[in-house]
Amino acid sequence: MGTGDGGGYLCRMQDNDLVMDYWAKELDRLGALGTPCFFLVDFEQKGPRIWTLDDPQLPEFHFPGSPAKPSEADNRIRPRLYAEPPSMEEFRRAFDVVQTGLKRGDSFLTNLTFPIPIQLNCGLADVYHAAQAKYRIYLPEEFTCFSPETFVTVSAEGTIESRPMKGTALDNEKDRNDLLKSEKEIAEHATIVDLIRNDLSMVASRVRVTDYRYFHKISTSRRGLVQTSSNISGQLPVNWRTKLGSTIAKLLPAGSISGAPKPATLNIIRRAELQERGYYCGIGGYFDGRTLDTCVLIRLIEKREDGTFFFRSGGGITARSRWEDEFNELKAKVRIPVAEEVFPDN
Repeated sequence: MGTGDGGGYLCRMQDNDLVMDYWAKELDRLGALGTPCFFLVDFEQKGPRIWTLDDPQLPEFHFPGSPAKPSEADNRIRPRLYAEPPSMEEFRRAFDVVQTGLKRGDSFLTNLTFPIPIQLNCGLADVYHAAQAKYRIYLPEEFTCFSPETFVTVSAEGTIESRPMKGTALDNEKDRNDLLKSEKEIAEHATIVDLIRNDLSMVASRVRVTDYRYFHKISTSRRGLVQTSSNISGQLPVNWRTKLGSTIAKLLPAGSISGAPKPATLNIIRRAELQERGYYCGIGGYFDGRTLDTCVLIRLIEKREDGTFFFRSGGGITARSRWEDEFNELKAKVRIPVAEEVFPDN
């Protein structure tokens, strides 16, 4: 594999399948050796990367249980952003493309996303160090991600688990109840859980749903949000570490940010969004030599070559969806999650 500007093993070729094959074999090798590493896979699977933890270009990342790294940023800066959401006409055009596919029966659920231009009062490193999230990643001059969503985890004994998050509401009693009772949200969540159960069944045995539609709290810089999540688990073979990359590759792209069924839904996404997502909606992963933890790259701010910033946001669309509701949800997610007590008022 070649080495890209962002470090790590990176290969860019015309044939995406060949790119992922090289990446998977390298991760299989590191898994078999028990070598700790960190990796990223973009949504289109064109530029997967792997870094060992001694790589000088290893991105900054913070996962549960990952080794701490000294902060080089001023984490007293309170990140602020000004967003320029798409016009209602732009959103409606993409929404209608998705609805046409849904009504034709090509898809039961399609995740529709937009890159939203933003202005920041600080750099990506400052956002990374200030954000409060289960998973944080900073790839210099490319993006920072503060994701609440687990993709899959694998225990030392080979238990694989996925925790898709679907359905967002304000953190108050009324909105929580509305979310739980929404027919659209109920259908969307059930579809994703079924999709991921089928995905895990390709690589694991004894796949089952252990928790269904529980609340997960997400803090933001303005107000609290909650999402509903479920837990699906199964058992990998005894030699799962020797097939670490091959196993992950079979599960991509993540069902929670694509839709069902995957192949036809991905075609709808391409027609609706008219541009690649890049690392947004891809995955990040940390292998500590014994266990694996991965996240879905949502809540992501990217920096483009011209120096502009974009906050990636989106949501699941079903045949029951109303474009006004989805448009409002899209805008509501454009927030940097920071703990207010970290930045007391002067």
